[in-house]
Amino acid sequence: MSSNTIRRDPFRSLLQLTAADLTTEERIRKALDVGREYLGVDNGVLSYTGGGRYEVVETNIESGPYAKGGSVDLEGTWCRHVVDGGRTLGFADARKTSYRGDDALDTTGLHCYVGAAVEVDGETYGTLCFSDEEPRSDPISDRERDFISVLAEWVSSELERQKHYAELREQNERLDEFAGIVAHDLRNPLAGAIGFTELAQDHVSGQAAEFLDRVRGALDRMETMIAECLMLAKEGTDVGERTRVDLEGVVRDAWDSVRTRNATLSVEVAAGTTVSADEMRLRRLLENLFRNCVEHGGPDVAVTVTGDDDGFTVSDDGPGLPADVERALTAADAENIRSFGLGLLVVQRVVSGHGWDLAVDSDGGGTRFAVTNLNTAEPVHEGLTAG
Repeated sequence: MSSNTIRRDPFRSLLQLTAADLTTEERIRKALDVGREYLGVDNGVLSYTGGGRYEVVETNIESGPYAKGGSVDLEGTWCRHVVDGGRTLGFADARKTSYRGDDALDTTGLHCYVGAAVEVDGETYGTLCFSDEEPRSDPISDRERDFISVLAEWVSSELERQKHYAELREQNERLDEFAGIVAHDLRNPLAGAIGFTELAQDHVSGQAAEFLDRVRGALDRMETMIAECLMLAKEGTDVGERTRVDLEGVVRDAWDSVRTRNATLSVEVAAGTTVSADEMRLRRLLENLFRNCVEHGGPDVAVTVTGDDDGFTVSDDGPGLPADVERALTAADAENIRSFGLGLLVVQRVVSGHGWDLAVDSDGGGTRFAVTNLNTAEPVHEGLTAG
């Protein structure tokens, strides 16, 4: 067998393969073809070598122990040298090398071999190897070894990507399961508790009625927390499709849905102001900001919303936020934000999911939340894939 044939540039072939819309399995199969064609050999194999076994993950070999799904003892293969040494190994004719007495020559019957290690997340996964029963007349060049090393790194990246996507899918499935448990197993008994509390409120007065008002308030807060948990679990942070939302209208709708006690609202939004947003999430953001104003500012707090095409602010005349909360929000420190309540974490997630900017200013004279860059930020998922 000779390699003195006109061969396509393997790096160009790999670049074209990278740009192709294929599954991971299809990419790896074609990568094996690229390597076989470049080296001029018959066989290409991606193996998994954990536990001392040589398991064939992908190959063009159609029958025998080295067909896809086959498994043999690693010690009887050429690939054991790659796994043990961690370096690319290649020879055109084993009989003309120091490996001429190696057991793998008799076990596999392969005289020509080039193999490189495949790693996934920093650990050895297996090998990418190319071989032939017939010796090759031309020696394996450094350029050929280097390309197979690059090809093995490319396969490693494909396997890592597949693994991470699988982990993400599994995580999303767990989140969906969690959201289902929250929605069913917590909301159903909570609805019963609210219903019976309302019935009891109709039949008592005095101190008992005051106690039941507190119970109802706590149940309402639980219902709000469950809704916030569902939002964080199911909706995540990335905001995709958006619509033009009337800012003043969504502000007033959000205010009406929050128990604001004796708090007052002033809306100073330029006429006709609209926002490019996911309307439900924007309303969630405003509801949580209003709830925060009332909880930290007191029952008689005055809340003011101002806004135009560039952004909006929600401010109050309360005593201000603790310094730790302000620092966590400004730094988008989700771990610390969570410790101050889910409501502010929802605010941070909605802002970051839209690609907006959030500034917080709080002192003894009140707190001001400023959300800017409303109509210029692109959806997060588009920014990540835009080349």
